[in-house]
Amino acid sequence: MPRIPLISPESDLSPVQRRVVDGILGKRGGRIPGPYRFGLHCPEMTEVWHPLGEMLRLKSSFPLRLSEFAIVITARAWDCGYVFNAHAPAAVKAGIAQEVVDAMVKGERPALTHDDEKVMYDYCTELFEHHAVSDRNHARARELFGIPGVVELTALIGYYSMVAMTILAHEMPLQEGARALLPKQH
Repeated sequence: MPRIPLISPESDLSPVQRRVVDGILGKRGGRIPGPYRFGLHCPEMTEVWHPLGEMLRLKSSFPLRLSEFAIVITARAWDCGYVFNAHAPAAVKAGIAQEVVDAMVKGERPALTHDDEKVMYDYCTELFEHHAVSDRNHARARELFGIPGVVELTALIGYYSMVAMTILAHEMPLQEGARALLPKQH
């Protein structure tokens, strides 16, 4: 059960909340994604949060396969099953191997066969685990994605870290039928 009320279109909304909800519903096909259902308690924040997420996820310079993979890596780093389950199917549909997602569910390092996936995984997981990126992994990411790409990747995983923290702090229940993330293997 969530620690704070989930806001829905049917909630008793202030005029500012109503404006923000209507904007989200118009862009999200009539639904409010999980983190915004908490964020709408601070509607002005959500009003800027939502477009940033849309830009990072949907207008990314990365192909959808890699942007969704970065989101799944972030969700796994935070052990955030809600975000993981929300984005893993999109990552697979966009071209990430199901075996990669399955290994991540088990808390294992996935066997990656594409160089861009290896570089992204190493860059992101090193930053999450060590709060820094080695010169080697930073250079690999710059070489493959370019400087703007490395900046965007860092912003993408930072944004989804905020999403995961929101979901975790306020205890958003897992979606029905969601796979629970197993403890990480070290």
